[in-house]
Amino acid sequence: MSIEHHSVPGNGASGAKPFRLGKVGIRIDWVRWLRLIQRKRRMTARPDSPRAATPPSAYFTAATLSSFQLEGIPLKPMEVTQAVSHGAAGKGFRSRSSQRIRNHVAILRRIEKSLRAGATLTTQTVVRWYTSISCGLSLAALDETNMSRLDNVVRRINSPQFRLQPAITEIARVHAQLNADPLVPSFNGILARLLLQYHLGRCGLPRVLFDASADSTLLKDEPRLLKRILELVDSAYEMMQGGKRDGVA
Repeated sequence: MSIEHHSVPGNGASGAKPFRLGKVGIRIDWVRWLRLIQRKRRMTARPDSPRAATPPSAYFTAATLSSFQLEGIPLKPMEVTQAVSHGAAGKGFRSRSSQRIRNHVAILRRIEKSLRAGATLTTQTVVRWYTSISCGLSLAALDETNMSRLDNVVRRINSPQFRLQPAITEIARVHAQLNADPLVPSFNGILARLLLQYHLGRCGLPRVLFDASADSTLLKDEPRLLKRILELVDSAYEMMQGGKRDGVA
């Protein structure tokens, strides 16, 4: 992948038209990058591809751990594993924290099921996600203005771009906006990342995982976030091909 930083616009070695965002002057050689990703997409679509129909079980726990940690919730891998282990809900493992973990994993699984079915997202579904994660917190923050904003986000997700450049650009823009201007006062980041995974899936792209220790400062910064999502999508395709780079498909 070619992602370069320049203070002034100009053509790269591939002759790609420069694409710049914001004041930081991030320049992406889209021609080279798109060629790379299209090749990987074709490889993962082959009948003999190692790609599974659904993400591995490790994805659901890893995505939950990462998202909660990014939200500032101290969580260890073992806590997630214990919360979602078979029979945990019936063995007294009923703390609010563990319930949120189980609910989050269940939402991720429902997202995958909906994406496979080609289902459109609804605003009420997103509201149910929030009440499930918040374990009954008040919906007062979702006033008329924020519900209108949520409706707009849902419409954007349900009208996906299928060309890679506009798709990933729109995905990054929506996610940065949700992080910079929260819809809800609590667990907004977790809700935004659930919407991100649905948006990626609607655009035919693999799901991604942020690094909680390294990515927390870029989630509101659209240019840096775009760069990071490009890297994570690339890594996800590597994983789908059986590579060893970080990422989850």
